[in-house]
Amino acid sequence: MATILAVFAHPDDETFICGGTLAKYAYDGHRVVLVCATKGEMGRRMGVPPIATRESIPKLREQELINACKALHIEELRFLGIRDKLLEIHPFESLTQIVYEQMNDVKPDAVITFHETLGGHPDHCTIGLATKSAFARYAKINREAELYYVCWSNVAQDPKVYGFLLEQITEINVKNEHLHKLRAYRAHKTQSEMDAWVWEDDQKSVSHFQSHEYFIKAHEPFILNKQSLI
Repeated sequence: MATILAVFAHPDDETFICGGTLAKYAYDGHRVVLVCATKGEMGRRMGVPPIATRESIPKLREQELINACKALHIEELRFLGIRDKLLEIHPFESLTQIVYEQMNDVKPDAVITFHETLGGHPDHCTIGLATKSAFARYAKINREAELYYVCWSNVAQDPKVYGFLLEQITEINVKNEHLHKLRAYRAHKTQSEMDAWVWEDDQKSVSHFQSHEYFIKAHEPFILNKQSLI
């Protein structure tokens, strides 16, 4: 069995963009380790109606992520303890070293993170760049390891527009994991409660999910129509 390390910035990143994939590999018996840099304590969403305050939100979002991991069958969760929205000003070499230490400890076969420019949120881009830098060091001791960037379907469908090759795109069929992903969405109550579709009948809710989740392979060799991370 393989080991997959997912490195993200905030609680809910793992669910919203690639929860189906993480659940798929975890339920198949692979080791899935989630590293979350912050507790998302500076986020503006507090639930609808609010169920948290600025003081209580860090602990609540930590628990939400613990619950989401249970829904996705992720048994290993690690927080880096960096303050939310300060990732981009955290000393970069220090951040890279922190992520590298996680890789060196976990010894993953595949690493998943944000792309340094496609992440959208500054914290996403920063953790993606630090993970890329850490992976460059890690790959020297594990040459078989692979690095993937999460991406949305618009990038996967026309990668050349974003500077990538079609051969770099990996698509994972997650239709069988939709209910697990939905339960993880619902676990992140402060972040998803304002989205009415999440709380509809299960079948109506999962109809909002795409059948596949997409990743950009960071380095060669590239394989056309690749449908597995490991």
